[in-house]
Amino acid sequence: MMEKVVKKENSCKDCAVKSSSVFNLNEEEMEILCSNSIEIRFHQGEKIVKEGTFTQNIVFIKSGIFKIHQVGPIKREEILKIDKGPLFVGVSDVFANKTHSYSITALGDTIACFIDYSGYKHLIENNGRFAMEVMRILSTDIVGNYSFFVNKIQKQLNAKLAEALLYFAEYIYGDDVIDIPLTRVELGEYIGTSRESVTKIIQDFTKDHIIEVEGKRIRLLNKDLLHKISQAG
Repeated sequence: MMEKVVKKENSCKDCAVKSSSVFNLNEEEMEILCSNSIEIRFHQGEKIVKEGTFTQNIVFIKSGIFKIHQVGPIKREEILKIDKGPLFVGVSDVFANKTHSYSITALGDTIACFIDYSGYKHLIENNGRFAMEVMRILSTDIVGNYSFFVNKIQKQLNAKLAEALLYFAEYIYGDDVIDIPLTRVELGEYIGTSRESVTKIIQDFTKDHIIEVEGKRIRLLNKDLLHKISQAG
């Protein structure tokens, strides 16, 4: 069950976790942001945003790891992105659609702020620096997604898994020992293959002493080789 977190007065202003765009707001605008938002805690597996529901809020993930995923025309789920807070998510969806085109699910304990669309829209319309920073963040995200999807289509499976392991180690966790927050099926969805293929590549990497596996915990033993495999395509 998700759990509401009681907000303190001026909690947005005093919050230690902020998006870069928020630093462009003055005190009055910060109060608009705060009065139009609520903070909610989610546990692993809970949906933060559900595909097909109305787009009423901008979501700011304060902390935690999450996945963005979508059901395709053959009713199979595809993982579009795995990321972590602090980060705004679903902004483009709110401005473009009446309903969410994808779901966002917590992959661990996650804290999210839901900001009413009308309040956020007011800030976009009345603060150019805030709007420009939001645009910069969205543009960076879009460019990153282009590279991810090209690699997902064109790279060999072992290169895609090597890239995924490095992404978790270097960006998500910042540690060579990672607790993958995905099942083998989900990891297959993430890199565009089956659970069986993921299992075989992990076994091959283990046999070649590139990684060490204990349950969902994976230790990267040879990151240099993983980088070479990833870049070889």
